[in-house]
Amino acid sequence: MKNNGMIVYKLQGRSLAAAMRLEEELRRELETVPVQNTGTFKEIGDSWSALYKGLLARLKREAPEVLRLTGLNDRAVQVSQEPQTLPRAYAEVPHIFLSPEKNPEYFMYVPVDYKGRHFAPVDGILLNAREERITGDRLFAGGWLGNAPIVSVTKQGVATPADYTLPSQSALRKAFPYIKNDRVTFLAAGRSLAAVADYNARKEEWQRRLKTACHAIEAVVEQDRPKILAALPSGEDVRISASYSYYSNGGGKATLLLSVRREGKDDLWNAGKTVPAPPSPAFVLEARGGGEYIVKARTDTPEGRRLASVINAVPDTPSLGDYAALRGNFDVRQDDIGKAMGVNGIVPQVTELAGHTFLTYNAAPKAKKNGFCPPDAKPFPASAYAWLRKDDEDCRMGTTPPPMPKSVADALADMQKAAKPRHKKRPPAP
Repeated sequence: MKNNGMIVYKLQGRSLAAAMRLEEELRRELETVPVQNTGTFKEIGDSWSALYKGLLARLKREAPEVLRLTGLNDRAVQVSQEPQTLPRAYAEVPHIFLSPEKNPEYFMYVPVDYKGRHFAPVDGILLNAREERITGDRLFAGGWLGNAPIVSVTKQGVATPADYTLPSQSALRKAFPYIKNDRVTFLAAGRSLAAVADYNARKEEWQRRLKTACHAIEAVVEQDRPKILAALPSGEDVRISASYSYYSNGGGKATLLLSVRREGKDDLWNAGKTVPAPPSPAFVLEARGGGEYIVKARTDTPEGRRLASVINAVPDTPSLGDYAALRGNFDVRQDDIGKAMGVNGIVPQVTELAGHTFLTYNAAPKAKKNGFCPPDAKPFPASAYAWLRKDDEDCRMGTTPPPMPKSVADALADMQKAAKPRHKKRPPAP
């Protein structure tokens, strides 16, 4: 049995009765406690978390046996760690899901802790690997079915247990073979920070001009809306949408795209189906697949030349690789996926964390780091950078992060200290 995984039980007997009672108590709670179903993801999540918290507090007083039999009092501490990271520990409880049939069956997904221990529901039947796969397809339809547990308790970050055995970096690399490269991370400052600011300004202008070009294409097609609708059933409407694609690492011109799709107001079966755009004096279309077309402005008509002037005003896609001082010289491990995604040891990734700007480069684990450092930047521990990123993800998901390790706190303090402006001492007054 793998540690830190999930195992699945089919509930029967006393655990099934407890799960059904839990479902009844949730309906009762919803009758008196309002929840928010609109707003940001975090606002909605916080609203439901408050409901669940109140429900569990009430059951602790009124029906503690329900919590005991459903495992909601039984938190398993799971520890995760990857290459170049510090261990992060979370306490998580079991979750109960219903199958989608009219007379559903109840299944419990149980977290296995870092030592291989787990909660076992009374009278429950442990599924084998094949049964787990079949049940997962049944409950979630390969990820297409948004099945939610009866009660969702957010995992909580906790201190890494003292008896957790730290794996070696070589063991971690074997466990995560798809992580081909290391991170080499720097805190941007001075000239490197100025380069990032210039890049952000150029990117903002690039996006503004792209949106202008998209609006211009949509306006041209909008003139033909009556002609498009004439070929469709009465009362139907269409959605005219221009978008763009580009190389994530920058360089070259963005490709402008057009799609015209049915709204399906009275025929949901045809909603989203593509509709051909009529020929236009402003552009020619090249089929791209998926119902999209590449838009190319004509140069032999006045309408085309007007559109071309807007499209040609879009500059080449900005890239941090445009700045010679930021171009790294790291060797990388490459594969087909990495090639397709433009993974290299030259162009950094820029990330905003804890109010600061970081530059991160890819480098093969055993590659020489060659002493490269962006101008005025400060090297920053990759493990501390990874910790701050995970903290940021936890906060956005409404999860309490684990306590910060001393090494990360020290790196953060050094970063804050380095960010403070240094003032020259004033000469003593005469």
